[in-house]
Amino acid sequence: MIHSFLTVAQQVLILFALMAVGFVLGKVRLMDERGSLAMTNLVMYAVSPAMMVVAFQRDRNAADLRNFLLCLLLAVAVHAIAILISRLLLRGTDGTCGLLRFGTVFSNCGFMGYPLMMAILGSVGVFYGSAYVAVFTVLSWTVGIYMITRDVGKLRLKAVLLNPGVISVVAAMALYLLSVRLPELVVTPLNYLANMNTPLPMIVVGYQLSHANFRQAFSDRRSWGALGLRLVVIPLAAIALCYLLRVDSAVAMVTVIAASTPPAALMSMFAQKFGADTKLASSVVSVFTAISVLTIPPMVGLAQYLMG
Repeated sequence: MIHSFLTVAQQVLILFALMAVGFVLGKVRLMDERGSLAMTNLVMYAVSPAMMVVAFQRDRNAADLRNFLLCLLLAVAVHAIAILISRLLLRGTDGTCGLLRFGTVFSNCGFMGYPLMMAILGSVGVFYGSAYVAVFTVLSWTVGIYMITRDVGKLRLKAVLLNPGVISVVAAMALYLLSVRLPELVVTPLNYLANMNTPLPMIVVGYQLSHANFRQAFSDRRSWGALGLRLVVIPLAAIALCYLLRVDSAVAMVTVIAASTPPAALMSMFAQKFGADTKLASSVVSVFTAISVLTIPPMVGLAQYLMG
């Protein structure tokens, strides 16, 4: 157990060392909101899709496909559990409750999850993890938007289908299923882009942490409940689900890593887009991310100990 915890803690601390770079750049004002947005767009539209294609450039086999589909089903189950728990324990019909429910249900499974999956499991972690992120993308752009707006009219199928996360998974999966191997001239620059998937997201998250407002994040008492649910209860539910189903250890690790990450950065973007409390949203994302350095290692370490 201790060995599992220390192994995961080391990887998490490496990622947080990268976050420290963004934190310092933000504090000394060598990086601003425009720089953060530019790096975020670079990750979303170039780096992550490149990483996805590279991860799917592998020999097709039944075991990988089965595990991919299992990750997909586990992602649906974890999100369903999170939605149910958030509705039962975070009471209210106001905008703040909607934001806190969003932050409870939807984790930063791509932006923070992928670097951790890659560090602990290698490219197979990204391969399986993309199934979780695909479910997250579809649900966050439908159920998630409804949580914040309470307006079905705000839902747009186009936004789901044309999301860069979904497009990259579909394109990479098509190449995988058709056994298409890209030439070296294409794969090499994709590899260079994919290698930036760990440092760039972590620097952006670090910059966001430099503007964390603890008082704002916990201005509503329900934030404490959302914190416990997001960083402790839901990861434990994911561990229990994987343990009871006796799933493959790599599948379990991917699922638990994704479920253990703090609220999705998408929460702040949606708050701004749909006129919700942007200060609360950005503060919750930043503060919960800072606290997650204490919760991710024991959660992922426990999963590794039980199913490793």
